[in-house]
Amino acid sequence: MAKRRFAYVSWVVAGLGATLLICAAASAGEPAAKSWEIPAATGWKAKASSDLYAYGKTFFRKDFSDAGWETVDATSGHPPFIDKYAFYRRTLDIPAEWQGRKITAVFGGVADDCTVYVNGVAVGSHKGANKAFDLDITAAVRPGEKNLLAVMCSSGEGECGIAKPVSVALADELAKDRDAQEAARQAGKLAQLDLKNVPCRIVYETYANNNWELFSVKADGSDPVNLTKTPDVNELYPRVSPDGTKVCFVCDEGGTPPKIRNAYYMNLDGTDRTKVADNAREACWNADGTVIAYLKCEFEKFTYEDYSTKGVAFYDLKTGQRTDHVNQGLEHLYNLCWSADGNWFVATVHGGMGFKHAILAFEARGSRVFNLEIPGCRPDLSADGKKIAWGASDWDICTADIGFSGEKPKTTHRRTVVKSAEPMKVYHADWSPDGKRIVFSRGPEIKNLGHAPEMIGIKAKGWDICVADAGATNVWAAITTDGNSNKEPDWAPVPKSGGQ
Repeated sequence: MAKRRFAYVSWVVAGLGATLLICAAASAGEPAAKSWEIPAATGWKAKASSDLYAYGKTFFRKDFSDAGWETVDATSGHPPFIDKYAFYRRTLDIPAEWQGRKITAVFGGVADDCTVYVNGVAVGSHKGANKAFDLDITAAVRPGEKNLLAVMCSSGEGECGIAKPVSVALADELAKDRDAQEAARQAGKLAQLDLKNVPCRIVYETYANNNWELFSVKADGSDPVNLTKTPDVNELYPRVSPDGTKVCFVCDEGGTPPKIRNAYYMNLDGTDRTKVADNAREACWNADGTVIAYLKCEFEKFTYEDYSTKGVAFYDLKTGQRTDHVNQGLEHLYNLCWSADGNWFVATVHGGMGFKHAILAFEARGSRVFNLEIPGCRPDLSADGKKIAWGASDWDICTADIGFSGEKPKTTHRRTVVKSAEPMKVYHADWSPDGKRIVFSRGPEIKNLGHAPEMIGIKAKGWDICVADAGATNVWAAITTDGNSNKEPDWAPVPKSGGQ
């Protein structure tokens, strides 16, 4: 006997590898919401069972009789059964004019996992309780005929069945509709953030025309400017001087793959490019923009590993002299950042200096090193030196107050500013000059050349630049939308005399 859920049954899904077969057809009185979409949220024929084999091998066939099965809807947000298996059937008239076009079945959520059949043919499966998903059903659909869309659900424990509405749609029109909805959401978020009059630009790396370049945009993402325009070399990791007139960066040179990564700086309009050091990485500025600190590469042979560093050095813009940090034991650091008072650096260490992985603070002119004891990597200090932002995980950007005046540096009042859902990672947080906003990069978890997409020089399709309200949680918007490996953003205050 099928067991129906009752009001007191809580929404609990075990996610233990259930199989779902769904059969859908438009019922009378259920008009299509859009000309390119056929809703199938109501009028399902369903049967729940504790035995997979009672129906699992036959219920998706067109000659199977579902007489006596109960009629259920998929609109409540909760699946209707608490049996181990639930079988669904529904027929659907597909318009003849859809012939030759890609057709998608859209599911709002099922419990737990599912395999979908159309006209007796398995078209795909899904794992993940109550999560929305799409399936391409083009190959099995017969436009101009009645089609059987069939599905079987299984749950290890708890509720079982279709939880949310289902529809069948033309894939290209569905994509356009979703893009329009996302654009409207982004417009609303940008309006809430009020970025149009922020007196800053944002500089970031992007993979444009088969080459890494540095781009500059206004804080709201408008007015993009290519600062480098160099098809033969790859500029990466921009860091803008505190007065907004210059930018330091690294440059991968010598072919593909590159032979060496060097450090440079230039005016923010791209003029007067000057080399800082050979075989150098991840440079940053002191507070008055007169000195650049950089990490020295550990090996002569090129590597994309951002933590392959050994030593910190300084470059004086006025004299062109280079000097090494007094602490010769600094190694395997990345994402170097200089405090406003000039006395401290913060950086991530990866397997070195007696640490497995940690965010460190170390003296700019001395040898003391301290573990800040906050999880994650890639820290950034605010312009006043009183706050720190960092990636607490692949999915979280956090901030905290930081003090350097006690016996050792200390962080307090930790809070989460951005929390992203998998598979969209968030990285490369950077404080705005006024401390009110954080710019960061966001994109899917993918691998390229065996490396994570957040690493410098690694292409990251689908990654974009976003801006968040530093005083709120998850109040953010994307300011780029092309997904061209947009990473490593840095705020550029607009100089009083003007400029990019």
